[in-house]
Amino acid sequence: MNTLISHGFILKLKKIMTKVTFGFIVGGDDAYYDNLMRACESLERVKQPHEILIIDMDDRLDIDDPNVKIVKAEAEKLENEDSRNYFQPYIWKKRYELYKHVETDYCFYMDTDTVVINDRVDELIEEAEDKFLCTQHWWVPTLKDFVNQTQVSLINAGEYIPKDLGSYNYAASGAFMFQKDKHNKLFERYEEIFNGIFSDGKVHAGVTDELVLCLALNEWGNYKFTNGSFNHCAANIQQPLELRDDVWYGSNPQDEEMKPIFLFHSAIQNVNTLSQYGTDVEELKKVMYWEDYQ
Repeated sequence: MNTLISHGFILKLKKIMTKVTFGFIVGGDDAYYDNLMRACESLERVKQPHEILIIDMDDRLDIDDPNVKIVKAEAEKLENEDSRNYFQPYIWKKRYELYKHVETDYCFYMDTDTVVINDRVDELIEEAEDKFLCTQHWWVPTLKDFVNQTQVSLINAGEYIPKDLGSYNYAASGAFMFQKDKHNKLFERYEEIFNGIFSDGKVHAGVTDELVLCLALNEWGNYKFTNGSFNHCAANIQQPLELRDDVWYGSNPQDEEMKPIFLFHSAIQNVNTLSQYGTDVEELKKVMYWEDYQ
């Protein structure tokens, strides 16, 4: 509540809800588009007036809704040796171009395989203040952890890598919140680093968008880590998770407290597998639009 002193009276004013955008990028086979539809449907849980922005790299969407903006784009697709065809840096990069199309004060980027669970939009905007908001990675919380735990090629990345790898925090890029105009320099720096690393046109194994984000984010500095409940993988063994009075709570292992889950990050096809991580899948299905998208 804001307080206004006028003519000797103290007036309590309700905080005006700021219109926000939820941004997505999509491309590839049907699974990505099915997950996107589920993510968009979950926005019904957000009371805040909002718009939807989608960068569609396969030009498959045709949605007639004044609150939905679709941007057609192209991105180079790499052919991977594995069946998942997972490594797609040019596609992942598009999430850092949403800022060019956002028309509201705030934008929440969401991976297509995320689902809104609890409406915490106002709370998160207030927590962020003027900063880029995201979560620290639960598995590799620093750049040193990432380099030690993965196989990554650092060719062309030398000028961006700090001497002390442990001094760079490592963020999870599956969800983040940014402010229109105020955070443009972060995205511009991301593009500069990305172009520098991939300037030779080669595939640089392990150089995910999160690695480039790590380098740009720590160099820039105006970011804030929020609780792991902001972007939670729904796997209890990996990120602490509890169901309290029908409300899901979670955190990162390094967090001191659990908070209500904002996003669960689990693709439709993965929900059934989460019991191996100690998650009550039948309860989880109740909030994951399981009946509609299985």
